Amino acid sequence: MKRVCIFLDGENFRHSIVRLFEAFKKADYLPSQADWANLFQYMVRRAHPDGELVRVYWYVIELLDFFPYRFPKDSEMDQATPDSLGWFLRCDRSFGRGMQALPPEAFRTCLTKEVKRLKDAQDRMRTRFVGWRRVQDGIASRWPRIEFRRAGAIMYNAFTGKLGSEKAVDVKLATDLIMLREIYDIAVIVSGDQDYVPAVQVVKDSGKIVHNVVFRTRGGRLLPGGARRLNLLTDSCIEVSYGDLLVHLNIPGHSC
Repeated sequence: MKRVCIFLDGENFRHSIVRLFEAFKKADYLPSQADWANLFQYMVRRAHPDGELVRVYWYVIELLDFFPYRFPKDSEMDQATPDSLGWFLRCDRSFGRGMQALPPEAFRTCLTKEVKRLKDAQDRMRTRFVGWRRVQDGIASRWPRIEFRRAGAIMYNAFTGKLGSEKAVDVKLATDLIMLREIYDIAVIVSGDQDYVPAVQVVKDSGKIVHNVVFRTRGGRLLPGGARRLNLLTDSCIEVSYGDLLVHLNIPGHSC
C-alpha cells in the first residue's frame, strides 16, 4: 500500500473549473454538488492502483486585502479639493482626471458618491469572502481527510471590482510538500503553477514519487497553463478528461 497525499492549489483549481465549464458561475466559488471524496480517490487510483489517501491539503487564501487602502476621513471630505486629496485621486487615474476639472461643490458631491460606491463594493466582497470560508468549512466537516490550509492574501480593487493574484499560497504549498514528505510515498500536485519546481526537485531527491494533475478540455486539448516545466519534472502527469471531471463535479447544465 502506497501512502498518497494530494496538494491542491485552490485558486488555480477554481480557475480551471471556470475555464472548462462555461455554465459554472465563478461567483459560486465551488460547485455545490461536487463529490470531492470520489474525485480525490480517483486521483489516488490514477497515481497508484494500491494507493491509500492520507490527506488532501487544499490551499486557499487567508486574508483579503483592499485597494484603496484607506478612504478620506469625514473631516477631509468637508473641505476636500483636488490638491488636498491628490493621494486618493491618484489611486485610480481615470477617476482622478475626471474629478480635477469639477467646481468645488460638484467635486465634493461626486467624491462622496464615489467613496460610498467603493465602500459598498468592499462590503460586498467581504460578504463573498465569508461565504468562501463557509463553503470550505462545510467541505472539511463533511470529508474529514480534506484539510484547508490558509495562507497569504489576495487583493481586491474596489475601483475595478477585480481580484488580483494570490500571494504566498504557493509558498505554503511548496513548504508543506517538503516538510510533510515523511508521511507520504507519493505526492499528487493539482496546479498549473511552475513555481513548485524547486520543491518538487527536493522531494524527488528524497526518494518520493511526484505526479501533477492536468485537465483536458471537452475537445480533448490540455487546458492551457504555466506548468510546462512542472509537467516535465514530475514523474508523470495524471490527465483528467473533461468527462471524468464533470462526473465528480456534477455541474448543472453540462453533459459529456
